[in-house]
Amino acid sequence: MNKLLISAKDDVQIPEVRKRLLTAALELFTRKGYAATSVREIVEVAGVTKPVLYYYFGNKEGIYLDLFRVPFRHFDDLLDSCRVETGISAADALTELCGRVFDLFVENLDPARLMYSIYYGPPQGAPFFDFDEYHMKLQGKVRNLVERGIQTGEFRAADAGDVMWIIIGVLNVAMEEQLCREKPDVDRARLARMLDTVLKGLAGNGTLR
Repeated sequence: MNKLLISAKDDVQIPEVRKRLLTAALELFTRKGYAATSVREIVEVAGVTKPVLYYYFGNKEGIYLDLFRVPFRHFDDLLDSCRVETGISAADALTELCGRVFDLFVENLDPARLMYSIYYGPPQGAPFFDFDEYHMKLQGKVRNLVERGIQTGEFRAADAGDVMWIIIGVLNVAMEEQLCREKPDVDRARLARMLDTVLKGLAGNGTLR
């Protein structure tokens, strides 16, 4: 059965029965699809009754939306905590940011699989969740760091948007490989080396052609 990432802080706040419902819903939504999963199936797998699900989540839509609450709250916290301190290069800050996003993704592979199936797959009647909002936040953070590197002369003059997409492209390949392969070839260390290759190409004076 799929595992839902819950931090120690969350664990104190979430009763065991609620976690069982979330885990059961995640497994069924991922395997069968949102529309094909019934409340009856969720409560049977969780070993509870329908009134328990209704008490905690209201309905199937509520439990679906709650599945993304913890991972994306952690993602928000990660981006908010990413501050560029004096003495930290833009390249190091970008590598650390991408590494932390990669780690969070790996810790939440099962919710990520559900997210990808909903976002890229056929319509399943699932309630709207604004995944794009969070990707835009990541784009903004990466772009700000790239602009800082260009302004300080750490990076060559270049279109910050182009560089942002290159860096996010490397990160996306590393993350999506975790979903596609049983034994992924890219870990955090390799991601750092890939980013180092890109960022070294940006280093120095002059203009990228």
